[in-house]
Amino acid sequence: MIRHIVLFKLKDGLTREDPRVTAASDALAALGPSLAPVLSWETHGCLGARPVSHDFALICDVADEAGLRAYLTDPEHQKVAAALYEVYTVSVGDFVLP
Repeated sequence: MIRHIVLFKLKDGLTREDPRVTAASDALAALGPSLAPVLSWETHGCLGARPVSHDFALICDVADEAGLRAYLTDPEHQKVAAALYEVYTVSVGDFVLP
């Protein structure tokens, strides 16, 4: 199994209350259950207020690398990702679980 973790940090000048931020975050939260490769899906707003803190997170699991590729290339994922990249900078980690 592969755990896909994405940390999102708001771009300068944006707040969580910005309608573009809310729309992109809500779209991501709703996306996971609609994608066949996804086994589990969680999104969370982060509490941290330190300069190094992130603002939003995604944690999802897929069965294998083929599932990860299918998820990443899914047209709906691409559409949501484009909206997220407009308002967030992104850090990604993909981890093989035992």
